[in-house]
Amino acid sequence: MLDERISAKTKRFAVLGESLGHTWSPQIHNSLFAVAGIDAVYLPITVPRDKLPSAVDVLRSCFAGFNVTIPYKEQIIPLLDEVDDAVRACGAVNTVENRGGRLIGHITDGLGMLRAIEEGGVNTRDIDVLILGGGGAARVAGYEFLTRGCRVTFAVRSVEKGQALARSLADTQRDGMTRLNVYPLDGVPGAYDLLVNCTPVGMYPNVCERQVDIEVIARCRAVFDAVYNPRVTELLDVAGTLHIPCIEGLGMLFYQAVEAERFWFGSEDFLPERVQQQIYLELLAQMA
Repeated sequence: MLDERISAKTKRFAVLGESLGHTWSPQIHNSLFAVAGIDAVYLPITVPRDKLPSAVDVLRSCFAGFNVTIPYKEQIIPLLDEVDDAVRACGAVNTVENRGGRLIGHITDGLGMLRAIEEGGVNTRDIDVLILGGGGAARVAGYEFLTRGCRVTFAVRSVEKGQALARSLADTQRDGMTRLNVYPLDGVPGAYDLLVNCTPVGMYPNVCERQVDIEVIARCRAVFDAVYNPRVTELLDVAGTLHIPCIEGLGMLFYQAVEAERFWFGSEDFLPERVQQQIYLELLAQMA
């Protein structure tokens, strides 16, 4: 029997990175395409660092869009024609749409995080958020929470770097500096509606590690960990013993892909939420 799944009309998408041996993006996107009835295919493309401009030229000519992962989230920006406000604030791109040869960069990591938290039953607007970390993931999270009217506190190893991060984010918001605080990890005061871990601490194989003491966790009403391997990190395990609602990081991985497809296909209703949930549960089962 002839395989007619891919034809000249099939739209091509990809994830671009230097090492893609453990990416889940093809499984997620191809599943979304199949269930939504979209004639498209998603491929992993490994590119050496010195070949990035050439690879982008190829993608520009014959791909409808693509994702970008480490180490190219920052390096790709000068190769694009346009970026949105979130990219300008965060300095990173993970999603590119191709509009007739014009490449436009977006960042959906923060949107995916917020969606995962909301699906976990936690409000993400006008709340007090404690973010662990001062790197790229923390920057994206801080930006998205600020745009929703939240008050954001960064707990960091280097207060100097954390303050620089806060100042740069404050410039993106009309009243940004009044809603931002920075403290060292070992000196976090106050109580928070949500604690968000944006560091790799607790990731396999260092599964017994966590960033903050239990008394800090106990002062938070909910906890989200961006780490998804293991699914239940040390941070989430401790929060669970305190009967604090916990949201695992795998939802962020899934929903940032959903948000990427919203940019590619320009529709808010391209895939019903019940179908999204079905694919997400299948992803959970496969990773288990």
